[in-house]
Amino acid sequence: MNETVNQPTYKRQRFLLSFVHQINGSVSVTDLQKLVFLHMMSEDSNYYEFIPCKYGPYSFQLKEDLDILQRGGFVTLDYVQGSERIKATGDFPTGYFFRIPTERGKALMRRAYREYPYYSINSEITDRFFQGEELEQFNRGKQTYAQTEQVLFTIGYEGKSIEAFINTLIQNNVRLLCDVRKNPISRKFGFSKGKLKHIAQTVGIRYVHIPDLGIDSDKRRSLATLDDYKHLFEDYEKTLPSKKRFLDEILMLLQQNTRIALMCFELESNMCHRHVIRDYLVRTNQVRSVDI
Repeated sequence: MNETVNQPTYKRQRFLLSFVHQINGSVSVTDLQKLVFLHMMSEDSNYYEFIPCKYGPYSFQLKEDLDILQRGGFVTLDYVQGSERIKATGDFPTGYFFRIPTERGKALMRRAYREYPYYSINSEITDRFFQGEELEQFNRGKQTYAQTEQVLFTIGYEGKSIEAFINTLIQNNVRLLCDVRKNPISRKFGFSKGKLKHIAQTVGIRYVHIPDLGIDSDKRRSLATLDDYKHLFEDYEKTLPSKKRFLDEILMLLQQNTRIALMCFELESNMCHRHVIRDYLVRTNQVRSVDI
């Protein structure tokens, strides 16, 4: 380990390194995801959040932090019999004690699925672990989120982790995410265009970016009061007739995908230009809309 580096930068990374240190020997990346997941859920901890992926609960932030720890020399990543295995290196004063489950592999997967079935709804391997009535219960659970009513949602990611954001989409059965930011770049992990598209696709959500419906950043720099926002949105609304082909594109996407979400940064839709787009479409096309 580089002697100038004593510990990871962020508290959650120090937690993760402590956790890996307390696992005897190496652990597969898949098992580590499940072990941290069970710890987060049982201890009501919030270092990491998870989404239901094809192998059950998964945290993209955790994977990112593992990559950072590996680059910093805190952990090693080896390939053993087709599996990625993580092992902590050197000494690290943990300051924590974790009750880490003893199960690994299939037994660990079964435990995670049974205790938290929501995180199995996108799993492609449930039938490897369960049979009969128990398997049918998992299949019925997947249908809980299969809503079919046509809805135009709006959503902002301010104050949300990428996992919390994606979970909201999943729980509302959003099938397409329509990004209406002018510049889809974010310092917040997971919300820049390429990464967001990749993460959404892992749970079967399409991603489309329509930059022509965004607002130039220079028009937002001087916003300080509610009146400033009001004038900005009034001016933006006047431009909508010139953006008709992009608004028609949203309508087409809604018709094709049934449940789509307009996304931007601000948590409250009335503080974001997406509500102007939404109001226009509701008014001109009798679209049903919900803010999530």
